[in-house]
Amino acid sequence: MRLIATVVAAVVLGGLAVAGSVNAAPPWQGYSILYFNEAGEEVGGAVASCSGQYTSWGERTAIYQKQTWFCD
Repeated sequence: MRLIATVVAAVVLGGLAVAGSVNAAPPWQGYSILYFNEAGEEVGGAVASCSGQYTSWGERTAIYQKQTWFCD
């Protein structure tokens, strides 16, 4: 039982680490994402700036447009 709990905890912590790293942009790159609903209306977005700040709003959907840029 203890082994199962340890494995489950490791999987959950690993998943959280991956989820956090997905949002961060590489040091030399920034990006913005716009999320759209089925009707094509903007419902959310996110920006990862060159300074390392991450901001998001609204809801995430499977329909999105991502723009990237290189930092100075």
